[in-house]
Amino acid sequence: MGRNFYEILGVQKDAKEEDLKKAYRKLALKWHPDRNRDKVEEATEKFKEVSEAYDVLSDPEKRQVYDAYGEEGLKGGAPPPGAAEGAGFAGFPGGMGGGGGGGAYHMDDETARRIFEGLFGSGMFGGGGGGGAGGPRVRVFQTGPGGAGGGGAGGPRFSRFRTAGDFGGMGGMGGMGGMFGGDEDEEGLGGMFGGMGGGMPGGGYGRRAAMEPQKVEVPLSLTLEELYNGCVKRRKVTRNIVDAASSKALPVEETLEISVKPGWKEGTRITFAGKGDELPGQPAQDIVFVVRQKPHPTFTREGDDLVTQMRIPLSKALGGGSVDVHTLDSQPRILRVPLREVVRPGYERVVAGEGMPNSKTGVKGNLRIRFDVAFPRQQLNEQERQQLEELLKGKM
Repeated sequence: MGRNFYEILGVQKDAKEEDLKKAYRKLALKWHPDRNRDKVEEATEKFKEVSEAYDVLSDPEKRQVYDAYGEEGLKGGAPPPGAAEGAGFAGFPGGMGGGGGGGAYHMDDETARRIFEGLFGSGMFGGGGGGGAGGPRVRVFQTGPGGAGGGGAGGPRFSRFRTAGDFGGMGGMGGMGGMFGGDEDEEGLGGMFGGMGGGMPGGGYGRRAAMEPQKVEVPLSLTLEELYNGCVKRRKVTRNIVDAASSKALPVEETLEISVKPGWKEGTRITFAGKGDELPGQPAQDIVFVVRQKPHPTFTREGDDLVTQMRIPLSKALGGGSVDVHTLDSQPRILRVPLREVVRPGYERVVAGEGMPNSKTGVKGNLRIRFDVAFPRQQLNEQERQQLEELLKGKM
């Protein structure tokens, strides 16, 4: 039993031309192999099936044959009901098909090209005629209100532009050279469907089927406290999505939630796959947030260690005591560090397990306290010097 082309397109049997176009646009975008990189083979078959269903139902003569005899009759060369004996499709000897002799209908390269270009235009994937650098400019991505830095209405907005030529261009199509039957290792959709023929030097539509999506980097500024404790950040982005019915780009606002793990470092990259702009025939762009650590007034970071500089008076450097360090914990905590030996200029005291957590293991690094000793500005008088010498006798 043949396929039900009406069910494939999701339309009623009395569907009009506009209904068919709308259904085809929606399904062609849904099953475009470039947008289904995780299931290319399935998407390719669906894409071909949708194209064939639309081709048959949008043509009155083919549709008449299909309605009367089904897919078997259509492909078996049955003439339209009421046609003269011996006539092929549309009453012409030899039939009409997609591009070949014989009375049977079949999908061919020219038919597929006509369907594709007729509804999406020859410049759909970067512009016809070569895709040069002078093509139209395309907005790639722009964050929404608040940007990536601060979340407020006055935050920065990031935008990038590329010319259509950056995506290669159609280069003239060249007859599409066997659209639905190529080798698997050929590049681009032209290779996936069998090669685009001779006119594809730009390679926009002829790039590798499983092409890598463009990555749009956005800085994510975090305080050292947020990197120490972990937190959740939300960023509003405004991106373009392709409307299935009209094939036009529509701006859509979305909030992305980033779960910051304790211990993330400067340069950590968080990728939201497919959350950037959608471009027809291109994989939806990835948004990549890149961690930027804000300067801290007390601590710097060396790997998983926290480093702080502390200046103490000479009396404490010689006589001992303790120093207090305010930690980065979300609940205020003061770490009291005893000084058990003489503190010389440049001396470093290491407190184990009080540094930054490792984002993979959770194990904390060390706290490193580097001391500077404050000497008196005035020299001692003779009496004070003798008293000091007496105090230090036997301690040198």
